[in-house]
Formats: sequence, C-alpha cells, structure tokens
Amino acid sequence: MTETPVVNDHQRARSASPSQNSEADDIFSAVISEVDQTSLAPLAKSIRSRIDRQYNGKEPIVAEAIFGSYHMLFPLHFSDGVSWIVKIPHNGTKEKWDDLSANALLSEANTMCLLRRLTTIPLPEVFHLSSTTDNRLRCPYIMMSFVAGKSLYDVWFGHRLGNAKPEDVMKHRLKALSGIAEAMVQLGIFSFNQGGSMTFDAFGKFSGIGPARSLDHKAMLDRWFVHNDPSDDPIYVEDDVANGTKSYYLRPLARHPEEKGFPHGVWVLLHWLVNEIEEPENSKPFVLAHPNFDIQNFIVAEDGQLLSIIDWDGVAAVPRSVGNLRYPSWLTRDWDPAMYAYSESMDAGVEPEGVWEDSPNVLADYRLLYRQIMSRILGGTYDQRETRMSLITENLAIACHDPRCRNDILTKMIQQMGEHHSSPRFPSFTRLADKLGTNEHLLQKIRPGLEDAFRNLLLVDNL
Repeated sequence: MTETPVVNDHQRARSASPSQNSEADDIFSAVISEVDQTSLAPLAKSIRSRIDRQYNGKEPIVAEAIFGSYHMLFPLHFSDGVSWIVKIPHNGTKEKWDDLSANALLSEANTMCLLRRLTTIPLPEVFHLSSTTDNRLRCPYIMMSFVAGKSLYDVWFGHRLGNAKPEDVMKHRLKALSGIAEAMVQLGIFSFNQGGSMTFDAFGKFSGIGPARSLDHKAMLDRWFVHNDPSDDPIYVEDDVANGTKSYYLRPLARHPEEKGFPHGVWVLLHWLVNEIEEPENSKPFVLAHPNFDIQNFIVAEDGQLLSIIDWDGVAAVPRSVGNLRYPSWLTRDWDPAMYAYSESMDAGVEPEGVWEDSPNVLADYRLLYRQIMSRILGGTYDQRETRMSLITENLAIACHDPRCRNDILTKMIQQMGEHHSSPRFPSFTRLADKLGTNEHLLQKIRPGLEDAFRNLLLVDNL
C-alpha cells in the first residue's frame, strides 16, 4: 500500500474534485473523472463477504480521497469498525494505463502478499487486486487493510510539533529505528543473481525477476524546460533486468548520455564513482529492498513502536550497496543538499516553512546508532561497511537518477573526498567536471589520487 490516510507535512488531503486548481488536480483529474466512486462501497462489501463469511453488515462508508504523489486513496469504514483502503494509480484510465504500469501493480501486490506469508514485517494485507480498467470501478486498484497509527514524521519530530516531551523523543526514535531495522533485516532472505521486479504466475507464486518500472526524471525536466510542455504527468520507463550491479546505477545515464562540455564531465565522473563501488561480498549481489525508504512510509504508535510499512510501489531487487541494510533515507538527507532544508534556527524552535530537519551532527549520531542496532540484531554476521557505505552509494544512486540533485551531491562528495585525503591540492567538483568535459582521458592521470580519496571516504566511521 502507498500511504495510509495519515496527513502531515509530506501529504495533503483534499476532496476528490477535479475542479480544484492545484498541481495534484492536474495529475488526478482524469482518473477522478473516470473512477466509478458509487461502486467502491458495494465492491468492498462483496469482497469482504467472500473472505469473511461472518460479515453481514452494511456497505462501508467511503471517506474523502487522499492524494499521494502518484496515486489516490479512498478510505472505507465498515460498520463493525474495520477499515480498508482502495489505492488507485493516477494514470489508471483506459487512455493512460499500459502493460508497464499493470505489471508494476501486480508485482507490488504480490510482493506484499509474499512478505506477509514469509516474514513478520508489518505491512497492509492485500484483499483484492485488479490490474486492468475492465472492472466495476473502471480503474485498476489494490484493496487492502488500513493500519491505524501515526506517521513516523509526527513521532520523530514530536518535540517540535508539540506531540511529545523532548526527553521522550530519543526513546521513541530508537524504538522506531529498532523496529525498522528488524523488518529490513528480514528482506535479506530474498536475494538474487539479477536485479529487477519480482514476477509471479497466475496463482501468485514467485516465478523470477523481470523488468522494473522507474521515473525518467531527465525526460520530465526536458519536457518542461526544453519542450515547454507544462504537463505534470510522470514519465515512466522500463528498466531491463540488471545482470550486474553497476548497470542498476548507470541506466539513467545510459538513457541520456551527455557528449560535451561540463555535463559530459559530470557524466564521466559519475561513471567513474559508480565503478569504484565495491559491493559487499555475497554470492547473490541483489536483494529485495523497500523502494521508498523515507520517513512518511512508516506508521508507528505514539511511543515509536512500528505498526506498518507502507508504499511498496516499485519494490524490486537492488544491489546490496543500496539494499536492505542501508540507512533510512531521512538519516542521509544532509548529503543531498538540494533537498535538505535544515537551518540552525530550527534548533532554536523556529518553525520552518517546509518540514522539520535534524542537523548534520544529529544525523551522524543516528547513523551510528542505526549501525549499532543492526549489529545487535545480526551479531557476528553483520559487516558494518554494508550500512556505512550506503551514505555514499544511496546518494550516488540519487545523483544518477535525478539531475536536480546531481551537482549538489557531487559537490559535497568531492569536497568530503578532499577532506579525507592527504593531498592539499585536491580538485573541486566544478574543476574536475570542467576538465573531464574537454579531456576525459585526464581521468587516467588523476585516477590513483581519486581512488585513494574515494576508498578513504567509504571507510570513515563518523560521517
């Protein structure tokens, strides 16, 4: 399931009206017009009656739709207190729905069912699925359980939001991180020789690894800034099955090669950095991981106890360097400067215009604590490098996939490489990209120093 109806700074709840003038309405207006909302309640009742023969109650009450980034959710409340959610993708109309999206929805739902069968990871229960527009709702959907609780964001920043005393917040945070780490460790049983989405047969039995669906951020930026097309529709692409870990990182760069100047230098530098990543030694280099390991996708109790992990859209087997043992994304935000909005005024309690952030020092402390939690769970089998290096590898993956974040991430990374290297004349990112843009063979000359600096960075304990 992607996003239960817990509303915070990361989410906006509105009634499902296509006449509203907002960015989300542009994305959702077509599917809102298409979906037969009058069929939601009777469809849910008929499905529940089939799986729960004891249920003889009324049709559920349908609450206002909640909009996520690329889907909308209809909460359903039954008369006996049970609540469900119907998730409908933003492109779930006959005109926009395609095989790529249908396969992604099938993989998401079937993977969730598999995780519920084989692990104790808390996640919603899938009751029904339609991956076509040929159904009573006229849109594809997943119907699943609703898990009551609080967004981890509200608990993590409880002292800022007035939900908890400052002295209790650290205990709540550590409890949440412990539950999350225990869940992520369990994903390690799903390891593979290839990367991609899990595929299933008609009976829901795992059948192999297939292509995955991802957003093409570069194509979306080009649509706005090159082609002057104001459309907000996401552009999805099919990623072939990855037979090597490096191809997972480099696919977006292969899709949009840069051939000259500064952008080409950035392109060369990214390729070099990715190829320097040493994957953890394991016979199967790919592992199942949560696709959006961010704070809004964890539902917890007030004390931080983990209740549910949501937003499994795009779940796939990925390289272990960004796999199930990586840091949670909100603990690595300081290495993605384009998205990190921390200011010192937050520490004085000044409310931000956007979301609350932790300082770089606090994030470094929690990264250490997360490794200690992992060590406690895994014991002697745990190699801390697999988690520690994910601070670098996760942000390299972001830099490869999202041009909006690329230069800022690389600026910080090259700066940190210089700070942990003995050379007093270590080049800046802009100088490197400029020179490599006109002479990529220069990389061979400066490679030994760069290799040293990058390897040193991966070994640093207190980043």
